[in-house]
Amino acid sequence: KHKEPMETVMLEKTIIKLGGLLALGFGEAGAEVIGQNMKVSATAGVNAMVPGSKVEAIIGFCNIRNFMAATEVLKEKVMLFVNQVGEIVHGCVDDFHGAPNRNIGDAFLVIWRLTGLPEKQTKLADMSLMSFVKIIAEINKSRVIAAYRQHPGFQMRIQDYRVTLGFGLHCGWAIEGAIGSEYKIDASYLSPNVNVASKLEAATSQFKVWMLLSHSMVNMCSNEVALTCRLIDQVTVSGSRIPMRVYTVDLDVSRIHVVEQGPDRIIRNRFKIRQLREVRKSEKMAEEYRVWDAMTSNPDIRQMRQLFSEEFFQRFAMAYRNYEAGEWLAARDMLFTCHYQPQHDIGRRLVTSEADWPVDGPTVTLLRFMRHWDYEAPKDWLGYRQLPE
Repeated sequence: KHKEPMETVMLEKTIIKLGGLLALGFGEAGAEVIGQNMKVSATAGVNAMVPGSKVEAIIGFCNIRNFMAATEVLKEKVMLFVNQVGEIVHGCVDDFHGAPNRNIGDAFLVIWRLTGLPEKQTKLADMSLMSFVKIIAEINKSRVIAAYRQHPGFQMRIQDYRVTLGFGLHCGWAIEGAIGSEYKIDASYLSPNVNVASKLEAATSQFKVWMLLSHSMVNMCSNEVALTCRLIDQVTVSGSRIPMRVYTVDLDVSRIHVVEQGPDRIIRNRFKIRQLREVRKSEKMAEEYRVWDAMTSNPDIRQMRQLFSEEFFQRFAMAYRNYEAGEWLAARDMLFTCHYQPQHDIGRRLVTSEADWPVDGPTVTLLRFMRHWDYEAPKDWLGYRQLPE
């Protein structure tokens, strides 16, 4: 049997590896940079200064909380920690047709490019939200991630430590292309909308929630998925004067249990794993696949949503309408009753201290803001406020 020369085989494998590394390093945003350079065959030089292109996209930003403590506790092992979290984040985003774009230490930027008919864009919006909810479930189910809860260094610094992330989700235009110089380039996205997504993520700590979404993001979702989002405030972010309604998806991760062991049958062939992932991904774009059905049938999501009663959502919605209208005393009294589960003595208790307030993060945030003004809306109140940095 004729054998190929060893040099040819080695060269072929090297080219395949280099191509794989290029795709891994540049991602979806770098495809245009690579494509433009491959077109120019007259020279072997690389031209990094390819003009960017304007795209419409869903922009997701997620951040590992308490990362400073993680770097102090884990030291050189913090890289392994970030990669373990990144594996879950990237995996869930890819499963739902998103593209991981940039890792900035403790933060991940992910993108869903909006192409095709409005129906497809609505499905992508639903899938972006679903992917973030799945990440939250998987982070709290993972045996590898759960091991950090028992780390003595974390236990000394943070009471009841668990790995938590904040998520911001927004949509709009962005310029896709290469940023840098002839010495080093990164394929990424530039836009005020990327900044909005990062501001939303940063605000999750203030509201004590996992996720914040802009009104433009929620408006793009299907009606059923949009109804899972709770309107919690209207704000302006730094750099913009346009008020933006802010939503969250309420999730109780204390009901998620760590998976003690993996499946009995583990596929070790990476190519086979990739094939199976691509099949699952293509099934999600089929016409009969509905994200809402997947959400309501997912046992993890059902468990995380179980705590929140319909009465709670109705009470908060009524309180919020009064807050936005400037009727702050009425809003305050209704917010005092916003417990996750119905309380039999509501209306008979005198709420005098913050210790008696409901535990809901957005409820506490609005009450604190109104208390600063002695529960009387300013004369120039227009229904929104500046989001604190």
